[in-house]
Amino acid sequence: MYGKAIVAILTAGIVAAYQALSGDQTIEPAEWVSVAIAIVTAVGVWLVPLAPGAAWAKTAVAVVLAVLQVLTTAILDGLGTDEILLMLITAAGAAGIWIAPAESTTGVSVGVGADR
Repeated sequence: MYGKAIVAILTAGIVAAYQALSGDQTIEPAEWVSVAIAIVTAVGVWLVPLAPGAAWAKTAVAVVLAVLQVLTTAILDGLGTDEILLMLITAAGAAGIWIAPAESTTGVSVGVGADR
């Protein structure tokens, strides 16, 4: 089950599409930073293994990078409607990663319907 990685990839796609389609229809340098953070989040969530003692690790990666996304957005662009919406997309992505199911080849299972 790759639920957490799928949610992270979908979130990265939404962030990239949002940055490309909002505002002036181009991705500015500051917006590329948020796209890069979303991509690194997806890769990090996919790469981090589900370990019996650290079933929370994938969510931790997503939350740390979501905080970085929010800070970067606020520092580089200031706070406006577009930035607040990006922050909500990022927070929803991190929450989705926490909720999404995942299972390792060793039998560790987390997410909806699994013990946390």
